[in-house]
Amino acid sequence: MSDSDAARAGRGGWRRFVTVITGIEIGIGVVALVVILGAVFLQAVQRYLPVESAAWTGEIARFALIWLTFATMGVLVTTRGHIALEIVDSIPRRQVVRWVQVFALVVVAATGAGLVYEAVALLQSQQIVKSPVLRMPMSLVYVPVLVGVVSTTVRSTVAAVLIARNGPLMPDYDNDADAAGVTAA
Repeated sequence: MSDSDAARAGRGGWRRFVTVITGIEIGIGVVALVVILGAVFLQAVQRYLPVESAAWTGEIARFALIWLTFATMGVLVTTRGHIALEIVDSIPRRQVVRWVQVFALVVVAATGAGLVYEAVALLQSQQIVKSPVLRMPMSLVYVPVLVGVVSTTVRSTVAAVLIARNGPLMPDYDNDADAAGVTAA
């Protein structure tokens, strides 16, 4: 096997790994979204029934919102779904666009690293604290937060390296226009 074949095989392995991790993160997000919808629906129904309200529905909905937010954070970096200044992508000099994108991803990675540090601190310091209704250790609430910020940090670091090596990721405006049914005049 030549070096280029080994490099291609390594990239294929990395792509499969990212695909699996992305599927897991999106799966967690879907489950969290379904839990939010179910808990909020149950809260709404309880208002009109002559039964005592279940206090845990609000708490579990809030926790699921946290899990949804952080579990899918890394996916947004990989799919370019996070907030970005796409106006920079229209600059004619690709080198400028490349380094702006790398800088932005390095800032995301640095922010993610800081959030990893804080999430670890929360896991360690919140072990004794219990949630008000479910009496669940709050450290369990922060596990998906840690996973999400680690994913974001790793994905943004890898994306910064890939863009620095291979050039900027340019949005495909033509496909966007075609998908919207707009034709070029």
